[in-house]
Amino acid sequence: MMTEPLNTQIRDMLDSIRQAQNDNQLPDIQEVQQFTRIARTMPMHAEDNWLAEAEDFAHLADQLLQAVKNGDHQDAVLLMDSIKEAWIFISEIAPQQNF
Repeated sequence: MMTEPLNTQIRDMLDSIRQAQNDNQLPDIQEVQQFTRIARTMPMHAEDNWLAEAEDFAHLADQLLQAVKNGDHQDAVLLMDSIKEAWIFISEIAPQQNF
């Protein structure tokens, strides 16, 4: 089990998944599965002022997992862009919180 704060784990995984995207490849399915598992825990750690965003983020992660499972590169790219924007927004709402 990882002992890093959740936000650090998510940031590191996003960087790794984006690297595959930058290489014009689908991300590794196991990596996306792990990312999705972690993203699903975000709503449990979210404060009321960003709970809806955490739930949306988890939903986007689920959609990314489905796109990767289906080999849908175009959807995966679009979803990664949405996940990136959602992550930036969450980071601005909860900048001091290690969730």
